[in-house]
Amino acid sequence: MRDERARRGFLRTAAVVGTVGLAGCAAESDDSPNPDDESPDLDLDLEFDGSDGDEEPPDAWPSFQFDTGNTGFTAASGPIDRAETRWEFTTGSAVYSSPAVVDGLVYVGSSDGHLYAIDADSGDEEWAYRTGDDVSSSPAVADDTVVVGSHDGTVYAFAADSGDEEWTFQTGEMVASSPTIVDGTVYIGSNDGSLYALSLEEGEEEWAVDTAGSIQRAPAIADGTAYVGSTDGHLYAVDADSGDEEWAFETDDWIQSRPTVADGAVYVGSNDDSLYALEADSGDLRWEFPTEGSVTSSPAVADGVVFFGSYDTRVYAVSAAAGDAPADGNPRPESFYWYHTGFFEVRSSPALAGDTLYVGNEDGTLTALEAETGDTRWQFSGENWVASSPAVVDGAVYVGSGDGSVYALEESGSEEANTEEE
Repeated sequence: MRDERARRGFLRTAAVVGTVGLAGCAAESDDSPNPDDESPDLDLDLEFDGSDGDEEPPDAWPSFQFDTGNTGFTAASGPIDRAETRWEFTTGSAVYSSPAVVDGLVYVGSSDGHLYAIDADSGDEEWAYRTGDDVSSSPAVADDTVVVGSHDGTVYAFAADSGDEEWTFQTGEMVASSPTIVDGTVYIGSNDGSLYALSLEEGEEEWAVDTAGSIQRAPAIADGTAYVGSTDGHLYAVDADSGDEEWAFETDDWIQSRPTVADGAVYVGSNDDSLYALEADSGDLRWEFPTEGSVTSSPAVADGVVFFGSYDTRVYAVSAAAGDAPADGNPRPESFYWYHTGFFEVRSSPALAGDTLYVGNEDGTLTALEAETGDTRWQFSGENWVASSPAVVDGAVYVGSGDGSVYALEESGSEEANTEEE
């Protein structure tokens, strides 16, 4: 154990900063662009309670963006009004990897080449495994096994409790993609251009599908179909059992966004500056939402609203439903609710917990937004950029940073110590 890595109780300022842009209004100046000239008045009645009868909120975040559809939505709650640091765990290099949290352990990779398992309460290291290169892949946990990729080209599987290696699978190039695990099968991409389906039990290849680019992000799996983007500009839908292609949709640039599947649609960003909504069964375009920067952030989707970030410094909330087509002929979302600006480039994918949206930013902050309005609830400032995507479990939010640390933030009882009002 290396307890010195955890600095429990270390407080950083969680300040209320940032600018909210309401639909139809300029966020910072009158000439700020508005992607939808017919934005409705902001009058949302969205209930993000996430409960189902007496069902308890989930007590885990097992993979990137919570579930196999990458929806980024959980009924669990994180810090809402203000936040303080429960602990900080320092690795040897930048943390691009997004945490998975299962059974009281936080699993996260680092550019120092390690996969770490950290106690979620104390921040103490439980175990660490050194791979042959950077680990920017986000781990996934299923059936007491944690799976992750490494830039050494290998997919690794470990016993979740001990870190004992169970199997490895070698691809042709680095693995930055995160795994998605469904029904005993691991789906993961590689920079060699292939999407692989591997047996969770033994790591044996079940099938592989080649693309004309590299696959750098996690696939989404829903209703027997695997969806994955490639730097060849296409989003592919393949049969999850056989790998047979069902359809492909072409954008105008690389796809480095993970697709999100919800309610019969698949949402994906492209470096052509747009977010696309497609019919999940056919690949037909439902709508396109243009921004002013690359969209590598993966959407969070709940209750008919799509939340995502862009390199144009904004986080957006748009309707999942399709509206009318403007002059360029491409349909737009039915409603454009709000955008929040004042960020730097947004690469982190948002996490939606109840009615709070958590998103990291290149300026080194993690910001909590009110999902219905885009108003800032609090903001945490680290030492470097945040490209890692947050995980929310049992009242805490966990996120990695370019400063080499993993942070656990929880609700603060001290407004004076942790919140600065503008």
